[in-house]
Amino acid sequence: MIKGVTKSIIEMTPRNSCFEKVIVILNSGCDTTDRAEIERQAALLTSTAPEFLRRSQQLNRLKMAAFAAAGAFSTALLFALLYMFV
Repeated sequence: MIKGVTKSIIEMTPRNSCFEKVIVILNSGCDTTDRAEIERQAALLTSTAPEFLRRSQQLNRLKMAAFAAAGAFSTALLFALLYMFV
């Protein structure tokens, strides 16, 4: 629940299964005469969000794999150096 908001709000239930409900809060300076255009833009935002989420998850997995590989390499290198001097 959003309390204390006196701005215009558009509440949408998208067909996409990622979101249960989308609430768009409009700026106070927004011209609300063309409500269909505002709803179209809000629908466009909700349709592109899952693609963004998937890309960011893939990027996070790639970063995690790169850091894990770097950690494994540095550990192997340190053990090799210790083995040579002991």
